[in-house]
Amino acid sequence: MLWIHPLLQLAATGLALYVLSLGWPRFQANHLGKKGKFMWAEHVRLGKYAHILWMSGLVLGLYAVGQHWGQNTITGNHYWIGQMMMPCIAGGYITGVIMDRNRMKRRYLPLVHAVFNSVAVLLALAEVVTGIGVIRVFMLS
Repeated sequence: MLWIHPLLQLAATGLALYVLSLGWPRFQANHLGKKGKFMWAEHVRLGKYAHILWMSGLVLGLYAVGQHWGQNTITGNHYWIGQMMMPCIAGGYITGVIMDRNRMKRRYLPLVHAVFNSVAVLLALAEVVTGIGVIRVFMLS
């Protein structure tokens, strides 16, 4: 069960990077004055999948570590970075749902949405690095 978490999170992070690239034209149009095609439906659909996968993987990781090693904080920075990701994932998901349910021209809510999700992606990339350490120390030794 321990291997499901890193595989799920890698898939979610890869998907999130793609979704972030889909949102880039929207950011450029709203804040940099550039025109571009924003694929709203694909961005929304895949963004929901990325958020759900990330949060599912996070919960699964907490459960698996608790079951196998007794305490979640044993993974050190990997645990704490994951804790910082949770509000970013939730904030990105909630702001995305708000914008999708009530479609209108907006300037600041998409920016808040982008910040939540960009920070989540950066933290996820840090999690890859710390996760490799967790795998080396706890799962391969």
